[in-house]
Amino acid sequence: MNWLTRFEQDLNIAFDDAERIIAGMPEKFRNQAADYLDRFRILNKAGSTNYICYLLAYWLQETAKAKPEDSRRFTVAMIFVMMHYHLIDEVMDDPEAGDQRKLPLAHLLQLEFWKIYSSYYPVSSPFWDSYRKYTAEWAEAVAFENQSDFFQEDPVRIAHKASPVKLTVAGMLMLNGQEGLLPAFEKAVDLVLVTLQMLDDWEDWEKDLREGSYNALISEVQRELQIPRDRRPNPEEIKHALHVRDILFAYAERTDHNAAALDQAAPMLTHLIEFHEYLRQSLKQGAQSLREERELLAQGGLFYWLLKNQTHA
Repeated sequence: MNWLTRFEQDLNIAFDDAERIIAGMPEKFRNQAADYLDRFRILNKAGSTNYICYLLAYWLQETAKAKPEDSRRFTVAMIFVMMHYHLIDEVMDDPEAGDQRKLPLAHLLQLEFWKIYSSYYPVSSPFWDSYRKYTAEWAEAVAFENQSDFFQEDPVRIAHKASPVKLTVAGMLMLNGQEGLLPAFEKAVDLVLVTLQMLDDWEDWEKDLREGSYNALISEVQRELQIPRDRRPNPEEIKHALHVRDILFAYAERTDHNAAALDQAAPMLTHLIEFHEYLRQSLKQGAQSLREERELLAQGGLFYWLLKNQTHA
């Protein structure tokens, strides 16, 4: 995991910088913002899939011919970007929650990442065209995902819920006239974000089914079992697809295309490619684990119980 270990110290410094900025926010929001920042300190969370949000600037540094200071500042900006969008997502997901400070805090955080980007790029810069593009992709994805079947119709659109991550790509490449790489690098990041969303959706399918949220794995089960579009699969149908029909293998195999396209779009981004492989293997290992569990059960309950208890002894 060189894509992570090489940059752990840089990442800690970036989060410390974000903490210092938050200390200067209006007093009534300061503690809430600091507590929220702690939730995003990914080095404290084993298995976090949010690494791309905060490591992308470092992964791009060499190709973008950027200084370490620039990589850190764009990482700090992305910390505030992600806090901002997660707060908005929380309000959209649960508008009755009653925390009246979330939206005002989101706007205060937005001011901080605007401040960083504005220090690099004036209003006339094409960076802001990219900003508008990524914001529009995000808005369409979160507003219309339940009205379409993105995963089956146009899989890249499941990545667009995280489109603001690409602000780092535009920002870093425009530092030293590398804009010509932007279309290929945007595609590369989108491919990784598709696989990342697929992994998240496998881990969250029960929650998403319960809450009525769009979910790529649920979409795949619906297609595989030929369930009519006017209803969603129920939990038993999804468990049957996972544990009996091995649907997670076919689901994971769809990331093979993403891997090949990623190698073609941006072969020089080795850390991004390695991170994508980490995501793919996590999904494929999950499929293998489900198959092995079923095979153990087929050998008999006592054998399964003994093996599981020996494993956890």
